[in-house]
Amino acid sequence: MNRVSQPIAALGLVGVCLLITAPEAQAQVRWEPSIGLDYSRGSYGAAEDTEVIYVPVGLRASTTRWRFDANVPYLTIEGPAGAVVGGVVIPGAGPVVKRSGLGDVTLSGTYQLVEPQAGRTQWEVGATVKLPTADDDLGTGKADYQVQLGVRQPVGDKLTLMGSVGYQWLGDPAAFELEDGPTAMLGVNYAATPRRNFGVQVNYRNEYLAGFEEQVVVNPYFRLDAASGWFVTGYATAGLTETTPDYGVGFVLGRAF
Repeated sequence: MNRVSQPIAALGLVGVCLLITAPEAQAQVRWEPSIGLDYSRGSYGAAEDTEVIYVPVGLRASTTRWRFDANVPYLTIEGPAGAVVGGVVIPGAGPVVKRSGLGDVTLSGTYQLVEPQAGRTQWEVGATVKLPTADDDLGTGKADYQVQLGVRQPVGDKLTLMGSVGYQWLGDPAAFELEDGPTAMLGVNYAATPRRNFGVQVNYRNEYLAGFEEQVVVNPYFRLDAASGWFVTGYATAGLTETTPDYGVGFVLGRAF
């Protein structure tokens, strides 16, 4: 399968998985196509900064307890010759170069372990696979895998505490060996109204390359939902370690059907 047909197959796989795993809920499927833009900049320990522009086209299909996501990104990187590994930049020591093209497609699925109810603790398990669809010099050419367990705990009518723990397996390119490792997230969400949410998350990942620091990133965000089904999510990124971007901003625009 070539790189053009892989993203098309990835998007189609979301719908196929939903039909297979939740046939009893087909009439209640919620579809959310979206497009986003993410910009980040950081030195990542190199002499020159690396800029990354990430434009994902996404599709979500969800029922009461199942959720499936696919993202097909277009990627532009400008910085010392290096590689991008699932959003992780490994800079080189050569001259600054600019590369653009198709990025790695990601597919994920999540299942709610407990029937969602207002005020109830929600537990979910999920898995993500990154397919090696990226153009040359925009990825490792290897697949990555991740599993995680997440929890959401309502505190009153408007506040929700969030957290997750997981593990990520990174495919090793020919030039270097990447480290598998644990991931974690802590966050809080404030629902000002049923259609306006604000929050912040702190994300952690163990070192992904020997001699590199762990990753710690802070992501404040907001989400606005319109009665027509349109929604927009905006966020910022602040890296707290050398292996993360110094800063970043992004948004996702979509519509639910």
